[in-house]
Amino acid sequence: MDAPTGEVILDIGSDATGTLQIKFRLYDSKGCPAGESGDASCFPGGIRVISQEGELLLELPSEPNGNIIYHLYNRNGDLLTSSDGVSTKIGPCLRMESWPRAGASAASRRPRPV
Repeated sequence: MDAPTGEVILDIGSDATGTLQIKFRLYDSKGCPAGESGDASCFPGGIRVISQEGELLLELPSEPNGNIIYHLYNRNGDLLTSSDGVSTKIGPCLRMESWPRAGASAASRRPRPV
């Protein structure tokens, strides 16, 4: 999530059956829209999103245990985070959230200030 605006750039979760669901709105290093998934979807064949300049923005593998590779920018062209599938770099504008497992109180789901 882009911390200054709250815009969700990449959302990875699972549905009630445990199937991986991914939703994204990607921008390139200039802040131009580069790809959008629409609603959360399953990508069993994987997916690659490349900017017009040839930069790999998102690669979802087709194999279940494969690594996700990404370079996530916000609409200002600021790099939020990047990963080569092994290590991840986190920039100052990134805000990450996760929903607690069953049994956690609703109060724990409130976003905390960054």
